[in-house]
Amino acid sequence: MQILVSLKQFRNMWHGSTMKQHKSEMPFLWKPKVSCQNSKENFFLKASKSQKKPIAARLGLKALNNLEVEILISQKGNNLFLVNGNINAEICKAVENSNESEDFFVNDGFQEIIQLNVPGDRLEVLASEEDNVTEFYTNDTIDLGEISLQNLSLLLDDICYDFQDIEYQEEISEQPTEAQDRPFSNLASLLNKKGRC
Repeated sequence: MQILVSLKQFRNMWHGSTMKQHKSEMPFLWKPKVSCQNSKENFFLKASKSQKKPIAARLGLKALNNLEVEILISQKGNNLFLVNGNINAEICKAVENSNESEDFFVNDGFQEIIQLNVPGDRLEVLASEEDNVTEFYTNDTIDLGEISLQNLSLLLDDICYDFQDIEYQEEISEQPTEAQDRPFSNLASLLNKKGRC
């Protein structure tokens, strides 16, 4: 069974916080070349064969068949960058309480606003004051691979939640019509049994 997922929503789950420091399974380090307002750079990231297994393990997947990320970085101010990305992934996830697995296609975008070269003693203050910036870095380098994996992780949380909700709805729809029309019929039968004891 294959499910096409397209969630066109802005993700901001790490709003006003620093990016979790993690040794990325798909590192792609980027450093701005020149400080030029309105400069733009495009990147294309693709998980290699050797990267897919550790990425799948990190994300709790049975397998990662493909992962491609397109990224556009725009400079918006002094050390301030807008990162727009689009993730295309083919994943295989084990179904809970079953030996079966499900294939998913992920196609969604993400956006981060990143401030570079933030003094370490200013991180906490800026994180609480800056509403528009999603990530703060004390250095001058962004790991685009790590940002992509963290956003993929958020998308998978949404997908798995939606999938579990769909499974639950299907389970309800498969119940006999009588049980749907009389939701307390099972409870009534239990009470009748108890009354006979």
